[in-house]
Amino acid sequence: MDLTRLAVDAGQFINRAVQYTEENLGQAEKTALDPGLEELLALADATKVWTDQIISQAEVLLQPNPGARLEDRLYEHLEWSAPPRLRAHELLGEEMIRAGLEVGSTTPYEKNPLLCHSLFFQMPQRSLYTM
Repeated sequence: MDLTRLAVDAGQFINRAVQYTEENLGQAEKTALDPGLEELLALADATKVWTDQIISQAEVLLQPNPGARLEDRLYEHLEWSAPPRLRAHELLGEEMIRAGLEVGSTTPYEKNPLLCHSLFFQMPQRSLYTM
């Protein structure tokens, strides 16, 4: 390992950390960024947030809540009407729609969640509960 390169990298890291800290504390002038770059950064942040939410909801779908299943069976057994609530696959679909619409129509990210949502609801609903 080249110690000179390691020292240079460490120095750059420290300088960037100092600059970032000064910018956030208001002691230094913020680095002027190109407006296109700022838009891309905002788009990347929004994409990351929505992707995390979709992944979280997909995990809920893949690991169903046994309490909700028990509640459904109980209502079915007692012949009562279950209170209206969205199922896990419906919540996932709504997350996909909101993600696609918020990120924007100029990106491929909008088309993919919307397409996935439409294909998801073409699948037989029975297969969701027999996994």
